[in-house]
Amino acid sequence: MKSLLYLNIFTIIFLTACSPVKKSQLASCPKGSYKVPSWKSPFLVTFEKALFHTTLDIKGNHLSGITIIKRTSDTSFHFTFANEIGITYLDLDILKDTFHPLYIFEPMNKKSFLKILAYDLKLLLFSDSNYGNPEKFIQKSTGKEVFSYPGMNLFVWPDSETGRITKLAGWTTPFDAAIIGFNPVSDTFPSHIIISNPRIKLSLEMNLLGR
Repeated sequence: MKSLLYLNIFTIIFLTACSPVKKSQLASCPKGSYKVPSWKSPFLVTFEKALFHTTLDIKGNHLSGITIIKRTSDTSFHFTFANEIGITYLDLDILKDTFHPLYIFEPMNKKSFLKILAYDLKLLLFSDSNYGNPEKFIQKSTGKEVFSYPGMNLFVWPDSETGRITKLAGWTTPFDAAIIGFNPVSDTFPSHIIISNPRIKLSLEMNLLGR
């Protein structure tokens, strides 16, 4: 029994340490004093495909090119990142629970890296508000509303006027802890998306070219 208790305590401490968001930076709100927002990733709202100018920086290495993201079913997306002269870096099928690498540029073909990247992309593509009852906080530095879904290790920043999300943060391990920013939020689809993963020094930045 003591071993189980220690394991539960260790698990809570471990998962808290993984979080890219520090609760010391948030002020909690009393339960029942707020309405839980309904939201979806912009890729789940009347999305078919989009073209982005993309830069990928990881541990001092820089790549740039064009990304095409296409919705292939209710539960899958196709993600292709290639440079302007046609050299493919990444070609992936992303599903809600898994991913299938179709082609990976050899220097990037590392199992641990692909697993982290796939989680970050699934966070971007599939997140929505169907995760139960979140806790509400106010970010002390900005005064913005933040909703935490503890069972999913997920934080969400919804825009109070439009209801669209401006930022997501999620993780399963210390290595895939990612923060995703969407700008601007006034349009039907964000013109700029950035995924940052500080632990592995990854930054994936996408600027919308067309849909």
